[in-house]
Amino acid sequence: MRVYFETNKGLMRENNEDNLIVEETDRYNLYAVADGMGGHKAGEVASSIAIDTIKSCFMKSFESEDFKAPTFIIESINKANDKIRKESLNKEEYEGMGTTITMAVVDHSIKTAYIGNVGDSRAYIIKNDEIRQITEDHTYVHELLKDGRITTEEAKTHPKRNVITRAVGSEDFVHADIFEIEVENDIILLCTDGLTIHLSDDKIKETIKEYGSSESVQRLIKLANDNGGTDNITIIIVDNTIRGEAYDR
Repeated sequence: MRVYFETNKGLMRENNEDNLIVEETDRYNLYAVADGMGGHKAGEVASSIAIDTIKSCFMKSFESEDFKAPTFIIESINKANDKIRKESLNKEEYEGMGTTITMAVVDHSIKTAYIGNVGDSRAYIIKNDEIRQITEDHTYVHELLKDGRITTEEAKTHPKRNVITRAVGSEDFVHADIFEIEVENDIILLCTDGLTIHLSDDKIKETIKEYGSSESVQRLIKLANDNGGTDNITIIIVDNTIRGEAYDR
């Protein structure tokens, strides 16, 4: 298993409000991306609180005999939600801040990844020349899509396409979606929407196919910036392929 990652503030934002975790142990690996939102620097604070809280919870619990990844995901996100809420209620400049979170806990012993997400940062699996989005965007536009009220093409330019319906810290209680997937000879991709608003799923897959996992993080960031770079961009590529690459080059 090899991992490649980077965060970039893009071309239009003053601050980088994204954050990430890469934490690897003998049995469990934790990967996460977060995209903060709020007033001046508030998004940066929210994503940092979430990432620091989740990492701290993981370091305290992964060695426990009763460690269960889905339970950890739910409890750590709830704890992050409480901390962000407390900070936003205590400081006027942080009022209304929140963050997306998408994480993967990989259990090597059973070749399984547990994915948790809140918001519109995404997790993908790439295998057998196919890319599949694991997570579901918690956005207003995605709700319209599910209800059949707009088309996929209309969603790309909808004026409310950036409106998030679920975020860590935005409400007293937060619900995280949990997914369980087998991981063997494939690639896990975690990313914030600074990547996916500028690149299609097929373009992401083809870039990894052309350049391999080790070079694709930089290539994908460059492509997102070349296409506008309107948001912060954070990418983690976890390569589980036998040869360390998704495709023959």
